[in-house]
Amino acid sequence: MKKLFSLALVICVLPLLTGCIALLAGAGGTTLWQMGKVISEEQVSMERGAAAVESAFKARNIILEDKVVKGDVTQLRGKDESNTRVSVDVFSKGNKNIKIEIRYGVGDETLARALLTQIKERL
Repeated sequence: MKKLFSLALVICVLPLLTGCIALLAGAGGTTLWQMGKVISEEQVSMERGAAAVESAFKARNIILEDKVVKGDVTQLRGKDESNTRVSVDVFSKGNKNIKIEIRYGVGDETLARALLTQIKERL
């Protein structure tokens, strides 16, 4: 009888624990994703900002794999020579004002900042 009670308790509690574990894993993943992101606001047009990103990609030998323009956002995705994924989002923040978000690999802030420096040189 004691084993049956223990088994019933485990069966009832297990779904609750699974949800908590999933929630913690999701929160940890989001934190990790945000940690390596580099963000900068610049006073240029959206077109000039996206062109600067493309030029910096070429200078760093990052192959542009995907460019998507959705309303006030231009997303540029590529891979560098070591097959590391590079993601840059350019958001329009109004007339001649943009926000650039750079994510390099799993969150290599040093490489992201170096790419931002090259983007700024081309603005």
